[in-house]
Amino acid sequence: MTVSIAFVPEKDLFEAKVDGEHAGRLEFTRRDDVIVYTHTEVDPAFEGRGVGGALARAALDAARAEGARVRPRCSFVKNWIDRHPTYAELVADV
Repeated sequence: MTVSIAFVPEKDLFEAKVDGEHAGRLEFTRRDDVIVYTHTEVDPAFEGRGVGGALARAALDAARAEGARVRPRCSFVKNWIDRHPTYAELVADV
């Protein structure tokens, strides 16, 4: 199984595909210099296969690369950061 993640800037989301088939997405908004992750959704056929984690990692790596701070309003992203503390430095103060 190959998970690929694409940044779709015109829709403010990251899209996951598994072997070319849509598998999920992570939506966000921007407020000044903070990226707010609002919703992560994985299609039921792909749950439990690491698709959500791949989306979170890609979105957070993109934020890190641009020097942005993040605010995880989505519980999935918040919990993912809690389990991967090397990303905690990206979280903006509330």
